[in-house]
Amino acid sequence: MHGVQRDDSGWEQSISIPLLQPNMYGLMDQWDKYLEDFSTSGPWLPHRYEEDRHNCYSYALTFINCVLTTEGKVQLDKSEFTERYVVPRTRLASKYITLHRAVEEQGFYVTDRPHPETRPPSGSGLC
Repeated sequence: MHGVQRDDSGWEQSISIPLLQPNMYGLMDQWDKYLEDFSTSGPWLPHRYEEDRHNCYSYALTFINCVLTTEGKVQLDKSEFTERYVVPRTRLASKYITLHRAVEEQGFYVTDRPHPETRPPSGSGLC
């Protein structure tokens, strides 16, 4: 809503969605340069913000698609990006939040015993 801003704090409620594979961390500096150039372009000025169509989510997806195009890869549509990257991390975050709340409220967390078919074979060395 206020345009592109850079902040070192305030990300405590955010979920990180890794897009680079571990063997591609060398690209991080290049992505940072792309991000800097992309962020200062006209489409992301504050007066162009639209809550439903031109927002932080569209900013992130447009940036990712620019990088993919630069690397000669296929772009992602909103639905595919959401299913492949956002939903799995959101589900994981939800599990951690549920666990954290249970421990915070009760001091511990109890789970059901695994079903027999999910137990490791005897002699596998696992407790």
